[in-house]
Order: sequence, then structure tokens, then C-alpha cells
Amino acid sequence: MTLLDYPFPLTVALSSLLNSVIYAIPLTKILHIKHVKLNRTYIIRTILPISLGKALAVTSAYASLSEVAVSYAQTVKATMPIFTVVVARIILGEKQSSKIYVSLIPIIFGVILASMTELAFDSYGLFWGLFSTLLYSFMNFMTKKVFDNTKMHPIALLSLTSQIAATIIFPVWFVKNSRLVWLSFDEQNRTYHSPDLNFIFLIGLSGILSFLQNLCAFSLIHQLTTLSYAVSNCAKRIAVIILSIVALKNPVTELNVIGMLITILGVFYYNRIKNKERHRTMSEPFFRNRKPRVFEYGSLKSTNSDVRLILDARI
Repeated sequence: MTLLDYPFPLTVALSSLLNSVIYAIPLTKILHIKHVKLNRTYIIRTILPISLGKALAVTSAYASLSEVAVSYAQTVKATMPIFTVVVARIILGEKQSSKIYVSLIPIIFGVILASMTELAFDSYGLFWGLFSTLLYSFMNFMTKKVFDNTKMHPIALLSLTSQIAATIIFPVWFVKNSRLVWLSFDEQNRTYHSPDLNFIFLIGLSGILSFLQNLCAFSLIHQLTTLSYAVSNCAKRIAVIILSIVALKNPVTELNVIGMLITILGVFYYNRIKNKERHRTMSEPFFRNRKPRVFEYGSLKSTNSDVRLILDARI
């Protein structure tokens, strides 16, 4: 909604990262999260690439939203399993089962159908959406590596990477977007709404809701099974698509909606197959006695497996 009247994706991206920092830092104090000291080499080799990826991914996601409808953007984001399989193959040399590859077919078909029938289709919006999803796939693998190698709490990692990502984006924003924002106040150069109190309210609300979404995800995982969480994630995506069509009046066709639904059902099938394979792997002797590390969230606790699940189902 913010980008409809105020086409400043870089400004919204920077605001999103700053909001994450603003809310994460006091939360680490409230939950008494221990500070983990990382050496400079680890920060440069691991944390910095994650932060750079985060900066590019967030910016690309908002750039995509500024060009295409929310419903279509959500469909493009559903391609995450495809990139996850590709990245796992490239980085880890990991081969998937035939069922996993089969589950990707409806996702690919659904996105193609949705793209071909999208009334407000924009090639740049599609590119930035796919690029953002690809980056998030790489980031997921890197983030899991941090959880395995350190005792850093997820919220602490969110705060640290958001700080670095915001620092990376700020110079680019100052050179690119700050001038556009300034010119928008000039009546002669104005082609869209200039930033005002409503703009500040919208980006602030967007940041709060984004942060609360992450917290809700960590809370819900304690009440739901892995499969139930995957179902709820698909339901959330359907709700966002329906809400965008109704509230924002995004133009859609019947084939467009069918393509979106096929994609989401494909993601659900992928999550279901992945869940079965995960349980099968954990039941093997090598994993049977392995105790997962626990993260505390006040009165709630999450294991590293829970964190991985949220990363896999994210976006």
C-alpha cells in the first residue's frame, strides 16, 4: 500500500531494516538474550555476506512490489523451494529425492501460468522478485551455518545483520532516493505523492508488522506440528493474495487465480514431502541421540530445528 502512492522502494527497504534494529535491540534486553562475541574474521567471512544478501534481498523485494501487484508478488515468492533445491545442489552437492523434484513441477507450472495471465505483468517486477527469492535461499543456508557454528540467538542475529544491512544501504539511498524524495516536494517536478506524515505512518506500520510477523512465527511453532505450520504458511499466503485482490483491487483473471492456487498447492506438497523426509532422517541411528539446541523466547523455547523450519517457510 505504501509503494502505491509513494514509489520509493529503497526508502521503504531502509526503513524496514531500521525498524528491525529498533525493536530487536530492546527485545534482546527484555528476554535477557546473551551477547555472543564474534571474532573479526568470522564477521567478515560469514556475517557480512549474510548482511549484504539481506540488503539486496530486501531492496529487491520492495522493488518488485513497486512494479507488480501484491498477489502476483506473493506467487513469485512461492518459488523459494525451487531455488532452495538448486542452491543445496550447488553449495552442498545435495541430491533430492524424486518426490521433491516432482513437487516442484506444479510450482513452476503455476508461476508460468500466473505470469502469462497477469494483467499488470512487468518483467522488471518479475526479475526483482525472483532475484530476491534467490538471495533469501542463499541467506537461509548461510544463516543455518551461523546457528550451527555459534550460540547466537536468532533475534540477536536479526539485529546484527539488520544493522550492517542498513549501513550498506544508507549510502546508496542517500545518493539515489534522497534526491528523488527531495524533488518530490517541488510542484513542477512532482509526478507522485511527496512523503508526508501518512508516508511516515505507513512505513512505520510496515516495519512493526514485519517484525511482529517474525515473532508470531517463532511463537506459533510451539503450538503447531511441522506440517501444520507449513499449512498455516500456505494459508497465510492465500489470505494475503485474497486481501490484496479485495482491498487493493488488483486486477486478476480466472486463469491468473488458478495459476496462483496451483503454485501454493505445489509449495504445500513440497513442504509435506520435505517434512516426511526430515522425520525419516531424524529417526536414523546417527540422529536419534542428537539433542537440538534450544533458544529461549521468554516463557517459550525453540529448537534449532524450529528456526530452520521458519527460515524454509519464510517470505
